[in-house]
Amino acid sequence: MDLAELKVRLGIPAEDTSQDAKLQIDLEDGISYAMAYCNLFVGPDNTVSLPPAVKKGIALLIKIDRESPSGVLSESIGGMSRSYAADEERLNPVHELFRPYRKIRFRALR
Repeated sequence: MDLAELKVRLGIPAEDTSQDAKLQIDLEDGISYAMAYCNLFVGPDNTVSLPPAVKKGIALLIKIDRESPSGVLSESIGGMSRSYAADEERLNPVHELFRPYRKIRFRALR
């Protein structure tokens, strides 16, 4: 997955380069998160092969982080009320996309 594909998935025009630096960092962070969550590792030829659903999950993860910072679910200005969500609750749709590709890890009990 590269920056151009991420921009297409997020609906950002290819000629809009004003956000490229931030999107590149978000993309690297998203790939790292997906690899850690799914227990994926870099292949022998130093490449990462991501299934389309995992790519969609990475784009959704970035979209969630950009649209609702710090877990704010709802906000009322008049009465100054805010509702927050835990990261697990916020990222449920992303985890649903990642779950079929999650590899089980066994650890020795010692």
